[in-house]
Amino acid sequence: MLLEYRVTNFFSFKETTNVSFKLPSNCPKDMSYGKTYSNILCVKGKNASGKTNLLKALSFLAEFCTDSFSKKPDEEILLDNFYDSEEDTEFFIEFMDDTVLFQYELILNKNNIVRETIYRKGQRKTKIIERKGNKLTSIISELKSLKLMKLRQNVSLISTAKQYDLGNIQSVKSIYTFFKSFMSNVNYHGLKSYVPDLNLLCQLFYEESDSRLFDFVKEIIISCDMGVKNIEIIKHESDLDEIRYVPLFTHEADGVEHKISYHTESSGTKSLFTQLARYKLILDTGGVLCLDEFDINLHPQILPLLIDLFLNPKKNYNDAQLIFTTHNSDIMDLLGKYRVYIVEKQSNESFAYRLDEIPGDILRNDRSISHVYNTGKIGGQPRL
Repeated sequence: MLLEYRVTNFFSFKETTNVSFKLPSNCPKDMSYGKTYSNILCVKGKNASGKTNLLKALSFLAEFCTDSFSKKPDEEILLDNFYDSEEDTEFFIEFMDDTVLFQYELILNKNNIVRETIYRKGQRKTKIIERKGNKLTSIISELKSLKLMKLRQNVSLISTAKQYDLGNIQSVKSIYTFFKSFMSNVNYHGLKSYVPDLNLLCQLFYEESDSRLFDFVKEIIISCDMGVKNIEIIKHESDLDEIRYVPLFTHEADGVEHKISYHTESSGTKSLFTQLARYKLILDTGGVLCLDEFDINLHPQILPLLIDLFLNPKKNYNDAQLIFTTHNSDIMDLLGKYRVYIVEKQSNESFAYRLDEIPGDILRNDRSISHVYNTGKIGGQPRL
């Protein structure tokens, strides 16, 4: 469960910026569901304000902590600081694994890791391991086997431990599993063009034994009233022994059923068909889904249905989380001021704040947030 993260000197964020899923004690119970944290955060702001960079911080940490060992020993760490600042970039992230709280801190630059520290808190907070440069400077006894590792200047402790087959140590396993549970459509270059291999996706749907994933996708698409009555996957074998898996969408017109190919379906239907598997996988694993512009090609009325997958405890039984950016303003009324961040930029420097941090009573639980937002009184609006 992701609780909070901070980033300093990362892309357009010069000063420390904090993003928190924690909910205050005065958050209404119909928003908190009795929890002290949220399962969803929305990030709003004008174009080029830095919204995507806020998600890049999470995708960078997830990839760095799980996959950085795959980098070559002399390979540069792929990150940008604030306009070539000579200061190091800093990250902090706090999360829960069952009843144990972990805090991970990372200071680095393009050439090397300066410091990497992990704290664990059960009954009390303990620094369980710390490295400075390529040396372990602090380590508790239960992690002593990690001393066998040879650290590299561009590789995380967690990724290194996994490669040394030391990833089954409970604390290391918890941290690795947490970061491995992230799924994002953002990387160093920004929004990834997520176009999955349609044949592989359909093969997955066709071959799964219980149809759990495919049934989830079909149910949502059909419920969105797009004229789709059913979806099926057909297996085709050519004379060249080439196997293709093809989706067919059933529509009914004048009492007659017509089967339509994927390529002639609407952009919205195709977008849902290719994206919904990610939602289901995250819901099943209790992971964190980071989506930039998550409403691309989708009708605004479909968005609450997707958000409800994370807000509804009966659907989100593993406490999965979603953080996303969007230009849709009505979402703010659905989520309320405790689950919406605004990203602004001044003098090309980004900063972010949660709506409940705005002083005064301009935002109230019984008033429309989108109306106030559209007037430009709370920021995040372009100057036209």
